[in-house]
Amino acid sequence: MRGIFYMASTKLIVLKSKEIIYTVIFLGLVALFIIILTIMFKKPATVSETASSNTASETTEPSYNPGTYDSTITLGESTLSVMVTVDDHSIQDVALSNLDESVTTMYPLLSSSLEAINTDLQYVSSIDDLTVSGDTKYTSMLLINAIKEALAKAVVQ
Repeated sequence: MRGIFYMASTKLIVLKSKEIIYTVIFLGLVALFIIILTIMFKKPATVSETASSNTASETTEPSYNPGTYDSTITLGESTLSVMVTVDDHSIQDVALSNLDESVTTMYPLLSSSLEAINTDLQYVSSIDDLTVSGDTKYTSMLLINAIKEALAKAVVQ
């Protein structure tokens, strides 16, 4: 009786050192790309998240003399007035006066930044709690500083 024998063949895989190095570099670049994408598309904290975290901690609200107070911003050769309307404890509205077409054309983010600040003020208890987006960071900071200057006039002594 004959037995059936299977011959196992051994396969050898030959890797060249260049292939190993290229593979390691490629995997490193893929990992770096994933890290960069994660950092770029990380979602910033929203105003509602900031407001909810602020309600958990007890803060003292400033006391204002109700009315409308102003401060000025100089943009190029134009001077704008930032009008801040307050009640006893909060900011009700922020508006720009002396805003003409040339200023709006030269500084297109001014109006949208002001609208965003007015919207965000409904959800936060203080001007210091506002978060600004990266797109309008400098314009928003300019407006926030002008609002703070006007609020300094409104604070009860």
